[in-house]
Amino acid sequence: MLLTLLMGAIVAAALVQLTRPKPPLGVIEITQAGFIKSDDPRAPGPQAEWVTRTLPDSWSVSNPGQSGYGWYRMLLVLPDAPVEEWGAYLPTVSTTHHLFINGVDVGGGAMSGPFQRTMGTPQINLIPPSLLNAGRNEILLRLRVAPNLRGGLGPLLVGPHPSVEPLYERDLLVRVTLPRALNLALIFVGVLVLLLWLRRPSESIYGVFAALAIVWSLRNFLYTVSLPIGSNVWEALVLGSLALVETLLWMFVLRYTGKAPPTFERWALTGALVSLPLLASLHSSVVSALRLPWYLGCTVFSLFVIVLLIRHLYARRPEQPGPWLVLGAMLVMLLLGLTDLAVSAHLLQFGPAARMSYGAPLLLCAFVYALADNYFGTYEEARALNAELEQRVQHRARQLEITYERVRALEHAAILASERERIMKDMHDGIGSHLIAAVDAVERGSASPHTVAALLRECIDDLRLMIDSLEPDDVALQTSLGNLRYRLEPRLRAAGIALQWDVDDAVNIPSGISVLQILRIVQEAVANVLKHAEATLLHVSCRLEEERLVLRIADNGHGAAGHVEKTGDPMHRGIHNMRMRAQQLNGEFEIAERSPGTEVTIRVPVSA
Repeated sequence: MLLTLLMGAIVAAALVQLTRPKPPLGVIEITQAGFIKSDDPRAPGPQAEWVTRTLPDSWSVSNPGQSGYGWYRMLLVLPDAPVEEWGAYLPTVSTTHHLFINGVDVGGGAMSGPFQRTMGTPQINLIPPSLLNAGRNEILLRLRVAPNLRGGLGPLLVGPHPSVEPLYERDLLVRVTLPRALNLALIFVGVLVLLLWLRRPSESIYGVFAALAIVWSLRNFLYTVSLPIGSNVWEALVLGSLALVETLLWMFVLRYTGKAPPTFERWALTGALVSLPLLASLHSSVVSALRLPWYLGCTVFSLFVIVLLIRHLYARRPEQPGPWLVLGAMLVMLLLGLTDLAVSAHLLQFGPAARMSYGAPLLLCAFVYALADNYFGTYEEARALNAELEQRVQHRARQLEITYERVRALEHAAILASERERIMKDMHDGIGSHLIAAVDAVERGSASPHTVAALLRECIDDLRLMIDSLEPDDVALQTSLGNLRYRLEPRLRAAGIALQWDVDDAVNIPSGISVLQILRIVQEAVANVLKHAEATLLHVSCRLEEERLVLRIADNGHGAAGHVEKTGDPMHRGIHNMRMRAQQLNGEFEIAERSPGTEVTIRVPVSA
């Protein structure tokens, strides 16, 4: 709705310049004047050879190729002398003027120095009531026309100031204030989009839009702001900037429709930029001759850009209103441009050819809407894809949970099977072998009660060892070693062996296979000392050193070197078992002679 209102306001503003309403009651519109082309600053007399001209008077038609100064003489007949302040309103004057009422100067623009190129800016001069008489009043207007410009004069409206002032204010709003405000807003939008493009340089459409908004808005100020520059430079800015705007417009439409930029795009942009200094270097007569063909070429190029957009709409048939709004704005811009072309070609009455400046905010607003439409359309698609992806993730998560439950059940079954197999192996190798040996000795009758009791005691110790290793405790190793010490210490004391126990409190290993293997190594080492070492002192230490569990069992007996060499010796089998258990824990096993005695050292990584 806002864009529709904006479009209506811009079209209405353009139509105001095409069809001027009748002046209000009390305001006199002067459309006939006498004219003399003269550079003399003194006004010609009534007897001079005045040529009748109808206002508006375009010098391009009545004085082709001429510039400089000219005089207009008009007559104002009043029935009565006014008692209030009057005003002389000039809707169209190019380039600058000075107004004289009955020979008295009532103001105007600079008649020397830099030219004021503001044909689109209306002018008003205040007339004191004392200068106007009842009956005939002579109005003289000196006009200064810049070279290579469409100089001329429009109708003169004279009347009471309260009646003339609204006409001036209305035209000033439509021609100057509104375009300037819109162009300033577009420059601000262009800067914002430029910052967005600097954050995302891969999105070249934003960079092209920013350049188009800034260049086009700055160009439109040429119609309402007079720059202190030469005519050639001013004409070069008007024509060259139009070519640059058309090129940027083409580049934007290419990106908006998704077409790949052609290879000559950079050459086209470079050519538009080079046209500015090239036109400024040409003679004013050459630039004047190029003006209409230049405008025609830009018009044809605008038609080509519109055809590109229509082909895109025909091929894609988008449902979003953005592309259709852009097409409508481009057609309105083309209509305004054709109107300016008709004014420049003298097909319409003399006046400012600046209606296309109203098309800039309209078209750029349509571009903003189209970009936002694409952005939010992409956002909605992304949100829909995210919702679909979230559903898929949830479905996959449920499947993974089911699979995880199955895997956990299989792992649980595998753990149970592994634990069952380990317990059976331990019972077979430990309790089972001791019981078989005891049964065999009893059946042969070769074992004394003391021997059978020793075998059964070993079975009980092995069973307790297994039970201790399975204790569900995070400090199972400390607990199990403490229980083992409690059972071994009486046997050592009975054998005359003193026990020194040194287990670090930091030694914490949860229950499991590792604890059982370590306990069996300690049990085997102590058993060797009881059976073979004939020692009087046994030292057991266990501590953590560099992320490894270090277990040392040392005695002061006669040593184990003689037994190690004999592979059939029972002590050798015990040493072999200890080494194998240490290897199962990825550890190291060492046995060394001391003076006196033997020291067994096992180093096991804590991670094992």
